[in-house]
Amino acid sequence: MPFLPLTYGAAPHGAVSLHVLVTGVQTDPLSLLADLLELVALGLYLAGVHRLAQRGRRWSPWSTTACVSGIAVLWIAVGSGFAAYDSVNVTMHVIQHVLIMMLAPPLIALGKPVTLISQAVGRNNQVRVLRVVHSAPLAALSFPIVGWFLYYGTMYVYFMTGLYPYSIAHPLFHDATHVWFFSVGYLYWQPIVGLDPARWRLSHPMRIGSLFLGMPFEAFLGIGITQLPHPLDKINSLAATHNAGDTFWILSMLVTGVWLATIVLQWFRQLDRETAREDRRVEASLAENRARAETLGIHLPEGCTVPWWRLEELEQRRAQRPREINPASDG
Repeated sequence: MPFLPLTYGAAPHGAVSLHVLVTGVQTDPLSLLADLLELVALGLYLAGVHRLAQRGRRWSPWSTTACVSGIAVLWIAVGSGFAAYDSVNVTMHVIQHVLIMMLAPPLIALGKPVTLISQAVGRNNQVRVLRVVHSAPLAALSFPIVGWFLYYGTMYVYFMTGLYPYSIAHPLFHDATHVWFFSVGYLYWQPIVGLDPARWRLSHPMRIGSLFLGMPFEAFLGIGITQLPHPLDKINSLAATHNAGDTFWILSMLVTGVWLATIVLQWFRQLDRETAREDRRVEASLAENRARAETLGIHLPEGCTVPWWRLEELEQRRAQRPREINPASDG
């Protein structure tokens, strides 16, 4: 890819320079287009948050932070000086792979963009958004099993076949793989950590099970790369290839571990909400029980109640009493 850092005029070599990483910017047309799309997505998201604020509705700052962070990670992976090394340094390439597939998509999913859109737009557009979310094509693509095989299958097909060296030699195909990586990553992570409305909802144990089931495949892929008898491509050495394999399995385990902890935290929060709802339901039921008892002339000490079946029996007797008295009075 063409590269124009702030102080360099030529593409860097495989050796990583901190100055290039920090100050570099991708300036080829497709990278600039990607930058524009990322800015548009960021602007629309923040506009949605502002619109809700104007209506007096508060949007979670944690969701905003997650989405903005996801877009920033995506830009670092494909638009910054980091991306200058994805064709010349295989270790940097696998780090980029982790950023695009394992970090940016779940962060954006945590930002709940579909929920924000559906709340910020009018009623008619809200119906259209939800219709797209629940459409048959999207439901088929987002089916968790399909997403799981696409996600982990993409990793193996890309690195363990000839696709990786082919993408290095063909920049346009290389850019297309970035779009594919992110799309597949989002399809996989949305049901795992996302909170948006969706056709398929996974329980928290199933989400955790999906990650545990996938972790060995990530580790095996990294270890498989370290065991290759030849470099992944003609540019990088065998030692660089093995270093990339170690980097991949270590990073993938760390990132997946972070998302496992996130899911567990989400689960605990859901249990807290359910417990609070149940407590409120029980309190309302007790208050209703005491009120019914008061109408029957039963005065209960604080904290005491009457069994519901006993209340129903007393209420039925009260309802029948006038009918028992009226015939006698008529006679």
